[in-house]
Amino acid sequence: MTGGETTSGGAADGSTGSGSGFLGRILLGETGFERATVWSAVGFALSYVAFDATAAVGLGAAATAGVLAAVTALGALAFAATGGGVLPTVLLAYGPLAGTLLRATGPMPYASPFAADGPSLLAVAEPLGVAVAAALAIGVAAAVVGYVVGRSSD
Repeated sequence: MTGGETTSGGAADGSTGSGSGFLGRILLGETGFERATVWSAVGFALSYVAFDATAAVGLGAAATAGVLAAVTALGALAFAATGGGVLPTVLLAYGPLAGTLLRATGPMPYASPFAADGPSLLAVAEPLGVAVAAALAIGVAAAVVGYVVGRSSD
């Protein structure tokens, strides 16, 4: 949008928008799923290997998981404040949380459930399911706070 355009009959800043256009902007945001998907995948990989890097310097798994969860929450808040909607913010939070929970509570690192002597599929799926719930909680809260912060800076 260039500033003077309106969507769904609302004002240019969306303050009086109503209906599906306004709800769509809140749910989907203005920055799109592409950025959220890329950062989710990068966050998964970085949080998964962060446990190796922090163990090398003597930091425990619980401390690493706490730091990664805090960084994920701050990243989700920043993404939401710059136009990310609820669903992209949840997606963005899922990757790092999934990598963190898979390493902190999942089976032996770098083990595949499809290997002959690998962990059960449930041992891998359980931390990923908890990550969905955590991403929903963090993503929705970050989107609400980010929306308020983003609106107050206009």
